Amino acid sequence: MPAKLFALILALLSVPAPPITACELALVMALDVSRSVDKQEYRLMRNGVAHAFIDDEVIQLISWLPGGVMVTVSQWGGTGHQHQTVGWRHLTDKASVLSFVEELSRIERVFLWSDTSVSEALLHADSLFPGNPVPCKRKVIDVSTDGVSNSGPPVQAVSLGIGLRGTTINGLVVTGHRPDPVAYFYNNVTSGPLPFVVVTNSYDDYPRAMKRKLLREMAPVLGMVTSQ
Repeated sequence: MPAKLFALILALLSVPAPPITACELALVMALDVSRSVDKQEYRLMRNGVAHAFIDDEVIQLISWLPGGVMVTVSQWGGTGHQHQTVGWRHLTDKASVLSFVEELSRIERVFLWSDTSVSEALLHADSLFPGNPVPCKRKVIDVSTDGVSNSGPPVQAVSLGIGLRGTTINGLVVTGHRPDPVAYFYNNVTSGPLPFVVVTNSYDDYPRAMKRKLLREMAPVLGMVTSQ
């Protein structure tokens, strides 16, 4: 065998194979339980997430995605107030989605009267990905809130660092508080590939807003088309 051909074969064999993925999306649902969210709003947020997941369109899309979706849920408030409340669950069909939703619907809030640290919420959410037992093609942090950071490290630097590693950070923002959380999220929080913010005027509208967000996160190109 010619020396040049032999060297080429060795070079090709030394190229690392692309990582094997077993699911389309790893999704961290990060729910705000800071002091700006009262008990009723927390229930509307939690139940809104649950109702969005059991929507027929969402279930159908999950079943179409190669390997489905890995999802976990965290609650967050101020400095040191972050907790993974539902571990990683593999959603592939209606049965697995219903099991996840049943578990999600039972969780109570774990923090009261906490400050708001979006940066620590992002750092905690990002720290959960290594615990995902199923390799996934994409990683998304889904942050739900009605306010802006008032504690913790600078948000923009944290979000940029996470985004540069290929993780998308999206927001679902409830309007009404000051300063404006929508502009804050666009300017400081969203990051990574194809990020976006879904805006809603009230917690009563959470199921619709979350459904729209989930569909776009699971199929980002489709979401860009339908959002026009």
